[in-house]
Amino acid sequence: MSELTERQKDILGIIVGSYVKTICPVGSRAIAKSYRQELSPATVRNEMHDLEEEGYIKQPHTSAGRVPTDRGYRYFVDHLIAKEKLGPHVAALVAREYREHMDNIETLIERTSKILSTLSEQAGLVVFPAFEGLVLKRIELTLLGNDRLLVVWVTENGFVQDRIIDMKEEIPGEELIRMNQFLNEELRGMLLAEVKSYVLSKLAQAGDSLRVLYRTALDIIRDGFPKVEQRRLALEGSRYILEQPEFHDWQKSRLLFKTLEARDSLMDLVQGNRDREGVQVRIGFEHHCEDIWDCSVVTTRYRVKDRTVGTLGILGPRRMEYGKVIPLVDFVGRRFGEVLEQWL
Repeated sequence: MSELTERQKDILGIIVGSYVKTICPVGSRAIAKSYRQELSPATVRNEMHDLEEEGYIKQPHTSAGRVPTDRGYRYFVDHLIAKEKLGPHVAALVAREYREHMDNIETLIERTSKILSTLSEQAGLVVFPAFEGLVLKRIELTLLGNDRLLVVWVTENGFVQDRIIDMKEEIPGEELIRMNQFLNEELRGMLLAEVKSYVLSKLAQAGDSLRVLYRTALDIIRDGFPKVEQRRLALEGSRYILEQPEFHDWQKSRLLFKTLEARDSLMDLVQGNRDREGVQVRIGFEHHCEDIWDCSVVTTRYRVKDRTVGTLGILGPRRMEYGKVIPLVDFVGRRFGEVLEQWL
């Protein structure tokens, strides 16, 4: 695939920009009028023919203008997009929303998905933080019979997970109280992801008098750590997508609605490539899920204390305002991480 000329880049940019605003195929006369230099419709048609041959645009109907293809959108996002600066009113609105009283982290996450949705007029999505990325507040140990132990994990932000384990041998009541106090003194304030490795390292360094204590603590942590459960996701603004002209077709809207209801597929869609930093944009056929081929997803991972703990983003039609959506997702992702840090 040959590199585009400057004129072809300009024409492709005009087609994408016009189609995003009007959802109408763009003809050569309209492009000639919009071009920054005097250009005849015939010259524009020749350039459009070359762009079509290379797969950047297509003609939906005979005698119609051209519309962008997925390849055209991808080139536009990667090379041509003029990212808009967020207006002061947008930053002020986000700040005001986060100043509102919130009782718990769930309210914060739901409000963030609503911020994304309201400002983009698309669907806003926020994946809840991974449990391992949270900070431990306390551990509670409770005997259930002679050899079963309930281990309850409580995080700083109020998340609670528990697990029942079978003990190799019975723990006397006084010893259990001692173990509970020991674990809380050692582990309070740590990231849950670091708890096992920390106790393991302490065991390796422990003298004879503490080895049994650390060994029992390690067994409780290994067996009693919560299983990784289905990650939760907050979704706001599905109606914005379903109201777009692309989805007035009943079959398309049905498939999209099915995807929005299938949280497993939606979670995979939002989390994207976990090895990449910054804002990610996936367009149309780049999705593994066929039911979402008419959409694009713009996402970023949010961080707390330099650790990635979740993902947020915007889902909308391929014909979305990328120049507006990309900086919005980037800004809200960074701001949300800062606010979340106060909870974690």
